[in-house]
Amino acid sequence: MTGFKQRQKIWKIFLGVLSLACIVLAIAFPRIPAMAQISQAIVQEILDGDEVFVQDSKATLNQIAKFDEVVRTEKSRTALVFSNLAAGRLAPNSSVSVGQCVEVRQGQLIASGPVNGCVAGFEADVQGTIYVVDADKGGKFQVLEGQVKVKKGTEEPVEVGQGQQVAIADGILGVVERISFEDFVKILKGALFEGFTVPLPKQERLLEICNELRQDALGGAEGQVVGTVLGVPQCPTELGIRIGPSG
Repeated sequence: MTGFKQRQKIWKIFLGVLSLACIVLAIAFPRIPAMAQISQAIVQEILDGDEVFVQDSKATLNQIAKFDEVVRTEKSRTALVFSNLAAGRLAPNSSVSVGQCVEVRQGQLIASGPVNGCVAGFEADVQGTIYVVDADKGGKFQVLEGQVKVKKGTEEPVEVGQGQQVAIADGILGVVERISFEDFVKILKGALFEGFTVPLPKQERLLEICNELRQDALGGAEGQVVGTVLGVPQCPTELGIRIGPSG
């Protein structure tokens, strides 16, 4: 009888542990990043006219682009919010197709959050990064914050870190290089930021990173005066402000 009671006690303990494990999994499961659950995109902002299209029809604010549909711009620019709350912006003369990997067919997309970007057969695997996918001149990935892993099919992924870029030429991934400080500033002052009113997720980090890169370019704080004399560009003080023609 004693042996039976011991087995019964052990079985109760086992059931208790199993129940606890099920509760923990039930709580944790919804928090697993939904990297592959992009099913649509919402048009959040339209800048510089109305030349933004979903498929072949002019887009309107809050319009939904469904899975596999194409969003494109001509002279205008647009901001998108994806169904997993990641965000993206399109430069002029750009087009993307909405999907588990957002394919950039033309022009430039900046993405922030859990959205994988594809170009020229390569895919950037991300966990919440701010990066640019450029489809022009063969293709390029530029990481502004965080890191991505770029891969093609079953090939070994290549890690591209913060402040780095990698280009594609003739279907072959090139060498990972640093983004020059001047190019970093051009991105922050360019079409993917200028005039947008809704900030990208974690956008404020970009100003910190820009100033860190400027310090590196000047060789530390002691290079500030020399940098000013030589005309080394300043980082913007905020992102999204409208810059005049001379900017």
